[in-house]
Amino acid sequence: MRVGNKDEIFMVDTGAEYSVVTKQIAPPMGNEVDIMGAMGVSAKYPFLASRKCSVGGHNVEHEFLYMPECPIQLLGRDILCKLQAQITFLPGGHAQLDLPENGSSSVKIAIIMPREEEWCTAPTPPAAPDLYALLLEIPGVWAEENPPGLAINIPPVYVELKPGATPVALRQYHIPQKAKQNIQIHLQRLKDHGILKFCVSPWNTPLLPVLKEGTQEYRPVQDLRAVNEATVTLHPVVPNPYNLLALIPGDTKYYRVLDLKDAFFCIRLAPASQPIFAFQWEESTMGARHQMTWTRLPQGFKNSPTIFGCALSQDLLAFNAQPDKVVLLQYVDDLLLASPTEKDCLSATKALLYLLQAGYRVSKKKASAACGSPTSQILPSRFIKPRRGENKTPSIGKKSKQQRSRN
Repeated sequence: MRVGNKDEIFMVDTGAEYSVVTKQIAPPMGNEVDIMGAMGVSAKYPFLASRKCSVGGHNVEHEFLYMPECPIQLLGRDILCKLQAQITFLPGGHAQLDLPENGSSSVKIAIIMPREEEWCTAPTPPAAPDLYALLLEIPGVWAEENPPGLAINIPPVYVELKPGATPVALRQYHIPQKAKQNIQIHLQRLKDHGILKFCVSPWNTPLLPVLKEGTQEYRPVQDLRAVNEATVTLHPVVPNPYNLLALIPGDTKYYRVLDLKDAFFCIRLAPASQPIFAFQWEESTMGARHQMTWTRLPQGFKNSPTIFGCALSQDLLAFNAQPDKVVLLQYVDDLLLASPTEKDCLSATKALLYLLQAGYRVSKKKASAACGSPTSQILPSRFIKPRRGENKTPSIGKKSKQQRSRN
């Protein structure tokens, strides 16, 4: 597509809300979009000044989102709507993008699919056997029937503060009574399992009540932004999910996904680091106030994905993968097995479950449903679309207030 006076290469991405350029082709307009990345950190990206775009004789004015670290420039839904584009999927597995007639003829553009993504069009093989036998053979690894895990091979984690950092004590926000009752149940369960404990600490960060989607129940989410600011940031080693998927051999037909439940809680916090994550809680019945803190790696801490990912990778070194038979991919707390045969896939699943008895818990519900071809219904969303991290995409962004008002 010609943008301004230069020809640019774009990938058509109907999952992207905004069209993206990786080069600053125009000055910023002052409007920005927030994108939450895999480490829980929100970043702002600017929209560039409008430029004339031309493709197949069609001309539109468009303001692109500028994301220099995006792997490839994207044609998102915004500009596709302006072009009134239609995408047709053909019997041979190819796709074709059509633009409406502009003068004498319509424009047809062939959409090229990279070889490593051809599995998207593969037919679904017969469903693999369910995991009933493995549920009985390896009962201690399933999250639904067991207490939270504890990674026995991983030493307690010490959290390093930035030089000169001092304790931060923030006031607890008011929590409605109904939300407080729900949260009390969650906190009591975690305390019963030793994941929370009473403490006295100069640190304090507030809890937030978050309504579970589709329910009337609340869960607690700790606002750890102040702690994240005061602690040293570890270099993120979370891989790019698109690069991971490219490692799947073309002859694989059977896939198994294992989702580790409450994964961060498997990793112990060093006693010296536990006070950093303290919060105040007021009981919903007696009104007693006290401080509690985590004995395990907390959710919302910026380094938790990196710490857990490295710990799990260390334990997975014992997995005897045979590249010609089975491929094992890890993305934070999701594991993907890929194999050419049903037998090898089931055998590898069994071996991996035995290995995960080192203190991890697998979601039975998600594991039993994750067999077949690697479609978006099978793979975790973070394999298909990065979950807030190193590979930020505009499809998970939302317009800023300025951008909404401008439109």
